[in-house]
Amino acid sequence: MDPDVQKKILEFEAFVNDVLKADLAQLSDKLDSKNADIAEFIQLKSIITTFQNTDIEKTGFKTQVDIGNSFFVQAQVTDASKILLNIGLGLYVEFTLNEALVVINVRIKLLEGQIANLRRAIARTNAHIKLILLCIRNIKGIK
Repeated sequence: MDPDVQKKILEFEAFVNDVLKADLAQLSDKLDSKNADIAEFIQLKSIITTFQNTDIEKTGFKTQVDIGNSFFVQAQVTDASKILLNIGLGLYVEFTLNEALVVINVRIKLLEGQIANLRRAIARTNAHIKLILLCIRNIKGIK
């Protein structure tokens, strides 16, 4: 085989291993993070609907709060009609439960769109990897 062709094949293999597979790992990590975020919002939405379906928002409830390193303290919530939501950049805004549900639904829709985009990017990167490997195989004459 021609040395120039072998050199190009090695460059393509290095590109696949160093660039495309690294991109694929980063995209996969981002997808996992977005899926975790959406799971948290769905759980929060479930908790809020439970509060609304019972009289907990008016009567309050007792809970345990983790203060770090798995140390818990008991807490009494007397008014659960409002909630603080992280709106990004470490900023929290107080919402009523109905307002919080609206914000949560918007955030879930946003995350679903981002997840769809990440899945398309992962599929595109996988296609690039397969295409390059198929080209290398054809150049080498392997069937």
